[in-house]
Amino acid sequence: MIKTQDFIYEGDGKTYQGVLAFDDSHTEKRPAVMVSHTWSGQSQFETDKAIALAEQGYLALAIDVYGKGKRAKDATEAEELMMELQNDRQELLNRLLLSLNAIKKHELADAAKIGIIGFCFGGKCALDLARSGVAIKASVCFHGIFDPPGLEQEEEVDIKAKILVLHGWEDPFAFPKDIAALGYELTERNAIWEIDVFGHTGHAFTNPNANAPDDGMMYNPLATDRSWLRMSNFFEEVFAD
Repeated sequence: MIKTQDFIYEGDGKTYQGVLAFDDSHTEKRPAVMVSHTWSGQSQFETDKAIALAEQGYLALAIDVYGKGKRAKDATEAEELMMELQNDRQELLNRLLLSLNAIKKHELADAAKIGIIGFCFGGKCALDLARSGVAIKASVCFHGIFDPPGLEQEEEVDIKAKILVLHGWEDPFAFPKDIAALGYELTERNAIWEIDVFGHTGHAFTNPNANAPDDGMMYNPLATDRSWLRMSNFFEEVFAD
């Protein structure tokens, strides 16, 4: 049976509240996958993804990088919360590492098999964690934003995580030139990477509530299904090592 529960963790004087999902019908350790949220903050959307991952046999944690109780009520609040960390990518990385260390300590987690997925802003988070050079197995970015953090330490280390990017060709937040730039960056840092690009697909294509075609944001059920299947196959491969 799939069980969900609040997952509280702390660091640097702040408290964070994620949601943990797992199958409690067995007790052995299993690969763990972090689910990083959109610009709105941790929500039912990410919890549902964590539940879907738990159904595949993973320990899944919908993480919280804003802090307990910090959830956007509208686009204005979402932008304010996101930009605070966009303008301090080291702090964003610190919070991602805090989430990583918290899930690694869970009794059901196989600490040698950790991955992260993320959507939109969360896709940026998934890439940032991989870019740090931390020893995780996998990073999956759904319709994310590709700008590198520019942290000095990244120039000195290879990317250890295998990377899968799932993206819409018509996404206005990362144009084809940005896709190419990401490929060059990952290659230069010796990452094992793959970028899957879906035609006639814009930003936020996994979000059923996305309905702003004039802004390049539109739910695409076919791209949603195909991207989730590709992620699932990717994890089977990566975690089998």
